[in-house]
Amino acid sequence: MDSFPYDSWEEALAAADGATGYFTFGPGGNTASTIIVALAILLSVGFLAYLTSNEDRHMRGLAAELAEEWKD
Repeated sequence: MDSFPYDSWEEALAAADGATGYFTFGPGGNTASTIIVALAILLSVGFLAYLTSNEDRHMRGLAAELAEEWKD
């Protein structure tokens, strides 16, 4: 299935005629695109913070268990 409606990229660019680019969430620079990108960035940073703190908590627990095991 060929979903590209033009025969070539040159024809597609000529049809765009200075219009804004094609994006998954509509034309670039609109409010919806900005909100979606901002939410994606916040979600990514939040997940990385959670992942780091969860791993730190897990490793500190293991280190405490080992310290207790090897204590004189």
